[in-house]
Amino acid sequence: MNTSRRHSYGVPSRCWCGKVVVIFYSRTGDNPYRRFYRCEIGAQWVDDALLDEIRRVEAEQGRIVEEIEDLKSSITHAIEEEVRKQKNSLELVA
Repeated sequence: MNTSRRHSYGVPSRCWCGKVVVIFYSRTGDNPYRRFYRCEIGAQWVDDALLDEIRRVEAEQGRIVEEIEDLKSSITHAIEEEVRKQKNSLELVA
């Protein structure tokens, strides 16, 4: 039930249309007391919005972990290369 033109995550304070969103509680038999937010344009369940945010954070965390691993590998390679160069220059002097 995403009503935004571009995908947004979490529970927004404003709709993409600029209006303030308001949080309500469902009074239906199928979803008693389930929270949702809405503006004049549409609505979304709060728990769905929070799950979207958790998924986005998990994906970002995975991307950051990969980037850190790449940086570790790159630094390790650079250090090993520098150690080889230093060893070679010491061997040439001796």
